[in-house]
Amino acid sequence: MMTEKHKEQQNPPESFLSLRKPSNEEDERFISGISSSYEAAKLRSSSSSKGADDYHSPVKFSWTAFWKTFIYENLPPVFLSPLAAIFLESSLIRAWHVIQNRGLCSVSTKHRPLVNIILSWLVIYPASWLLTIGFLLAVFSDGTMLVNIDKFQIILAYLLLVMRRLIISVKYAYFREEDLDRLCLSAPNWDDDKTNRRLVGQGWLSPTQFPGLIEDEITCSMDENDICLQGIPVELDDDVVSALLNEDSSPLFPAKTNATKENQVASGFFLYNIIKSVYQRNFMSSFRLVIYPCMLAIPATPFLVRAYYDVTLLGVTWAEQIVSIASILGFMLGFQMLFFGLICAIDFERRYQTAKKLGDLVKYPGILVSSIFTKSKNADANTRHIFIDLQKRVNVFGWMNARKVLRSFGEAFYLRIQAYTSILIFYSLFCIAILNLIVWTEMRHHISTIYVIAAIITIISGISLFAIYKAIKLQSLSAEHRDFIRNQLFIIEEEIWEVKLANVEAERVTDLQSAKALLEQVDELINYRELVYKPTSILGYAANNGIIGSILGLILTGCLVAIQGFVSTGITYDALGWFNF
Repeated sequence: MMTEKHKEQQNPPESFLSLRKPSNEEDERFISGISSSYEAAKLRSSSSSKGADDYHSPVKFSWTAFWKTFIYENLPPVFLSPLAAIFLESSLIRAWHVIQNRGLCSVSTKHRPLVNIILSWLVIYPASWLLTIGFLLAVFSDGTMLVNIDKFQIILAYLLLVMRRLIISVKYAYFREEDLDRLCLSAPNWDDDKTNRRLVGQGWLSPTQFPGLIEDEITCSMDENDICLQGIPVELDDDVVSALLNEDSSPLFPAKTNATKENQVASGFFLYNIIKSVYQRNFMSSFRLVIYPCMLAIPATPFLVRAYYDVTLLGVTWAEQIVSIASILGFMLGFQMLFFGLICAIDFERRYQTAKKLGDLVKYPGILVSSIFTKSKNADANTRHIFIDLQKRVNVFGWMNARKVLRSFGEAFYLRIQAYTSILIFYSLFCIAILNLIVWTEMRHHISTIYVIAAIITIISGISLFAIYKAIKLQSLSAEHRDFIRNQLFIIEEEIWEVKLANVEAERVTDLQSAKALLEQVDELINYRELVYKPTSILGYAANNGIIGSILGLILTGCLVAIQGFVSTGITYDALGWFNF
């Protein structure tokens, strides 16, 4: 039973889930109504207070949401995208809320803060209009109007904008159905804060800065896997249990519940604190000295090169100036693409760290208390270890269910991160294709375009490959853990034989055999769920050394072919840096 201390804990942080609001009281009612921990792994069928539709289902990609968003994002805001919303939504009221919540024509302070509205009208909307006008001028205007401008630069900048819009479309495509419905409702059903919590660059970059976000995502993950971790205990040494009872945790995930015995702790308590210990770290700080110069390099490169060749920076005619300014704005969006790529790498790393800690819990001697509870109240937190013995069936069941929930933690973000990494790779490949088009067809261009393409390929490809490396590191951990499980099976089989020979009590043999049988299922589950069915993937393929080799091969081959083109065609430039026909 729960101690008085844990009953008196503060109320849990506000939940922003659309289907159900998690609470410790509801969990305790559910746990009290079941007779065994296996029923806690059948949440829907074991629950009498809620229907199956009241729990969150696994996230699925919505093509409808994707194409709607892609249309909204690519049409000019204020003028055409609101008209598209009126046409695509089922009513004018829904369309109004969609327009405000998505920022297609921000005017309502109920939906968005006044500062954001002002920023939209002073910066975001004009920049979007200017980029569209500059791109249309470069593509459809008479060549004599843009003599001093290289059209390829505005094409590269606009393509960068399209990639950003593609990322936004993927974001909404991985929104839950109930969230998409709330986007069509009036505030406060949806507001700017709810949007920020679902952005990878804000809520997911620093989830501990958004109270309740980690708890909400664990709740969603438990629902998706049909599991209530608070009803599934793990067994530890008595002194370790006593030490853990002194540690702070979320009121939603206390150490003791109605399902735990004296020497047991709820598995949800472990998972929550492992996740929090990793996600509260600021991973971004170690990359700032690299990322900021890279962000500036892309927009600065064409201007530095043009200044070196003493070419007018913004052109002469009004059309040239519009296209030049539009190019600047487009290349400045490169910092967002790099930011997305870095967040992808950070999230893969955080998932690796959490999965590694969960894996280390079952490897003797386990992990230090201080590695989970950074502000531990135990004096011996730096020397006391937490070890979950997989020779006990109850621990095998609890550990594997916690692993299933961890694998699905923040799944909507997880799926988006994998897609964002793929989009960044595609942009690098598009730039390589444009470079080869320029070289082999000998089209008119300025040498600054070659430099900016080289900068884009180097920086964005580098960030993307770094993210893929982190994804491979995460995926390889599944194989590593499976190898550990198989080794445990091997040892337990030998121990069973020796125990039988020593004529030890039958109860010990039964315990080992039952743990071994469940570990065999764990082995199969890890193999199927993490290596076959839902591996970490890039470009639709499981993240492994083969995928990074293939992508690196494509990038290097494309660059070498372009270099060969320079040599074969004998491209030369005049004193102003323009290609000599």
